[in-house]
Amino acid sequence: MAEKQTKIELWDGYEVTVDTDLMDDFDYVADLDKARRDEDISAIMTMYFALVGGEKTYNDARDYLIKKTGHFSLKGLSEIIDKIDKCFPKAGNRAQRRSWKTSN
Repeated sequence: MAEKQTKIELWDGYEVTVDTDLMDDFDYVADLDKARRDEDISAIMTMYFALVGGEKTYNDARDYLIKKTGHFSLKGLSEIIDKIDKCFPKAGNRAQRRSWKTSN
């Protein structure tokens, strides 16, 4: 069942709906974590844009950044990714995150 929809503005006038169901999918989150650990920037970008409309949103962001900066700006792309990243639920402190583990 879909949760309430979250909308964010990726840049002036460009609003998208965030797929909060995907953010709650364990396999997705585990794959994203692996991509981050492996520093696989291509996989990370693909996975983040999957949350906000996929290839269409990625292409729109690319076009926007090229028009704005004259090139596909990594800094601009990072700012967009940061906005998407802020939609993830905030984890608790380290003790809370470990609380499900059994002690030895």
